[in-house]
Amino acid sequence: MPDALVVPDAITGANSLPHTFSCSSTDRGRDAAWVRVAGELDLSTVPQLVQALHEPRLKARLVVLDLRELEFVDSSGVNAIVNASSRARQAGRRLVLLRGPSNVDRMFTLTGSSDQLEIGDLDPVEPSVLVLPPLGAHDRAP
Repeated sequence: MPDALVVPDAITGANSLPHTFSCSSTDRGRDAAWVRVAGELDLSTVPQLVQALHEPRLKARLVVLDLRELEFVDSSGVNAIVNASSRARQAGRRLVLLRGPSNVDRMFTLTGSSDQLEIGDLDPVEPSVLVLPPLGAHDRAP
């Protein structure tokens, strides 16, 4: 891990690490794109994700948002992902989340957002294969 910049807290004088977040994408043409996020997705880093998901090259029919390396997400991050999913559906596209760690996954459950999202997993037998929910599964009423 690279050295981290330590920033003194203005109130207490204690040192705190800045929010770390990274977002990268792989364009696979008109059919698919893959967006990987890592670190902490919160109010201060949401604009980076929103900007990445608005990239013209990410207008593929299927965009996979890989959350496996996300360490933390707050309600603003959940909201940004739900909004991106809604925009994708309105445009006739799909935004599918690749399930993240349990604490990240739990935020979607606690906020009631998991019913509005398509969340997939990697196949345990063949980890290069994404197991997607059935098309339209997120639109069904409970």
